[in-house]
Amino acid sequence: MAIFAQLNCIRTEVRKKTQVIFPTKNIYNRIHAFNVRWAHTRLSLWILFIVAFAEASFFTLPVFVLLIALNLLNPENAYKNALIGLLGTLAGAVAGYAIGHFAWITPDGEFTGVAKFLFDIIPGFTETGYDKVQILYDKWGAGILFLSIALPLPYNILSITSGVFDMNLFVFFASTIASQGIKFFLLSFLTIKLGHEVRKIFEFNWKPLAIITSASIAIVIVIFRIF
Repeated sequence: MAIFAQLNCIRTEVRKKTQVIFPTKNIYNRIHAFNVRWAHTRLSLWILFIVAFAEASFFTLPVFVLLIALNLLNPENAYKNALIGLLGTLAGAVAGYAIGHFAWITPDGEFTGVAKFLFDIIPGFTETGYDKVQILYDKWGAGILFLSIALPLPYNILSITSGVFDMNLFVFFASTIASQGIKFFLLSFLTIKLGHEVRKIFEFNWKPLAIITSASIAIVIVIFRIF
């Protein structure tokens, strides 16, 4: 028992010293203050647009987490944030579609080297199989994109896949506007309606959200300074 008592004393002392060296509460308070500062500037809209663009085209970033954070920090701009996020997603979705399309099919309508390489290494995946999947995608692609409202998938996967299977561009664009528009504006609406309760969670317990928001802001600031 004496040994356990000593170990408990040592653990308590280590915890006290660690809190002095790494004042966790202070760190998160500073992160929150940093987020509040940038959420009330025009840069926050650019940050949201760029993160939405990346998430829909080539790189998975937590765009909806960032949207919720910005809405909580500046509720007056919630619907404006939704619109900017949607525009960023639309631009990114077109870029992702182009990536998938031109990585798979040449301007002459032939398969690219990448496509032929994948046909060779993926068992059972042939040009005939691709044509069959393309027919199915033409039939059900709009439904798949619309169901992305509830699917926990980065939109870049869907946009690139739509380009690979040469989905009708108008249908792709319309489906993206419908599905992502509902998601962005619904989240903003819910944030406004439940803002008081959610803000308490954000300010005191939602540490990962605060870190993600700060990281997104920092990344975009670096990009702006480089270019």
